[in-house]
Amino acid sequence: MTTIFDPMDRAQTPLVADEKAMLLGMLAFQRDTLRWKCSGLTAEQLAFEHAPSELSLGGLLKHLAVVEVSWVRMTFAGGDDLPAWKTQRREGQDGWSLRTTAGETPQVLFRWLTEAQQLTERIVGEAPSLQALSQEMPYGEPCSLRWVLLHLVQEYGRHLGHADLIREAIDGTVGI
Repeated sequence: MTTIFDPMDRAQTPLVADEKAMLLGMLAFQRDTLRWKCSGLTAEQLAFEHAPSELSLGGLLKHLAVVEVSWVRMTFAGGDDLPAWKTQRREGQDGWSLRTTAGETPQVLFRWLTEAQQLTERIVGEAPSLQALSQEMPYGEPCSLRWVLLHLVQEYGRHLGHADLIREAIDGTVGI
C-alpha cells in the first residue's frame, strides 16, 4: 500500500444524492484529506509532536480509525474492535489512541484508516435507514446512524485543522 496521496484524488461528495451517499461522501473526503496531510511521510515524521501538544499525524491517523470503528461497529452495530489495534486499547485512558503510535509503520496506520472506511461503508450500506438506532447507548440512550455519521464528519473536521498545523511544522506543506 502506498502512502503517497494526491489531493486531486480525494473523494468528492455528490452534489445530488440520497442522504446516506452524501454523508458517506463527506466522510470519504475528510478521510482522503487526512491521507493527503500524512502522505509521503516517514514513521519518524508521522510521530513528530508539535509542541506543546502531544499530537502527531500518526496519532491522528490511528485515533480517527479507532474512533470511526468504535462509533460505527461497537456503538452502532454492537460489535467488537478490529483485532489490528485491539490489544493496544486502554479502557479508562482517554486519548490512548493518540499516544500509542510509536513503532507503527506508515503502511499500518494507513491500513487501519482504510479498514475503518470499509467497515463503515459496509455497515451503513446494510443499515435499513439513517434513523436506525445504535445497539449501545453512549449517552444513556441510543443514537441514530445519522447522528453517528454526522459526529464522525465533525470529528474528522476538527482534527484536520490539527493535521494542517502539524504537517506545516514538519515540512512546510500547506493546502486545503
